[in-house]
Amino acid sequence: MGWRTIVISKPSKISLHKHNFLYTPNDDEPISVPIDDISVIILETHQVTITSALLSKLASLNILLFTCDNKHIPNGVFIPFHQHSRFSLMVHMQIKWSQAFKKRVWMHIIKQKIKNQSYVLQQNSKAVEAKELVNLSNQVKSGDSTNIESYSAKLYFSYLYKNFNRRDISDWRNGAMNYGYSIIRGVISRDISSSGFIPSLGLHHKNQLNAFNLSDDIIEPYRAFVDMRVDKIFKEENLKKLDELSFNHKVKLIELLQIKVNINNENTTLLNSINIYVNSLVNCTKENNFDLILLPKFSNARI
Repeated sequence: MGWRTIVISKPSKISLHKHNFLYTPNDDEPISVPIDDISVIILETHQVTITSALLSKLASLNILLFTCDNKHIPNGVFIPFHQHSRFSLMVHMQIKWSQAFKKRVWMHIIKQKIKNQSYVLQQNSKAVEAKELVNLSNQVKSGDSTNIESYSAKLYFSYLYKNFNRRDISDWRNGAMNYGYSIIRGVISRDISSSGFIPSLGLHHKNQLNAFNLSDDIIEPYRAFVDMRVDKIFKEENLKKLDELSFNHKVKLIELLQIKVNINNENTTLLNSINIYVNSLVNCTKENNFDLILLPKFSNARI
């Protein structure tokens, strides 16, 4: 699997040349990168010409391609189609997920999400508040029937920032969080598709207009990693609520894919942990055992 993330921000042409990714800016010399080294490509500008040969190679190598809107926020993703050798088998198994199975996997996911949020608070010298979230995580029941997730999220953001409104799109922190979430969500969608699952069939999320319900389930434990990076940038650069999300800020958020996280008691990159996490859901499905799910955590992570 590749590891590089490439961001295209200048008018240019991108193409395939002798099994290399060829980037040709309109005003500069071409740059060639071994295509096997690439995991993610982000097209920040609309002024990019891309060849069909490159698109086909990206699909065959399971390389993720993002497009962005006029505000340079990811709004589309190009992912491979039915790459898993036993796609039909996995789909039939996914469709047969029982309610009990889905609820128990969701319980594990939400427990880890809240524990990861508690770590963010702990790193912000809020030990008492962090302990409160850990206690809440231990109260999560099958399917999160008592909606602990929502309650803990309100506490978490109120402890992290004063007078913070998660729905305020003008707030730099929200824009940065949404950018980071969208990158990770895209990688998750890629790995879900390559595993043989249908991204629209979720464990908990069921929106009929959402093609990536399963991605929105799986992303939950990763949100705290994004939040912590956003908090670090915001405080270290002494940013204000209405500041603009710059290109350098986005690069720092994209670099999250290469930080070390802990999963299955081993440290690996966040990028690789997504593949491990999704494959563990495959194992859960095959064995009909929700306890086989492997989830990312902050232990020994470098942020």
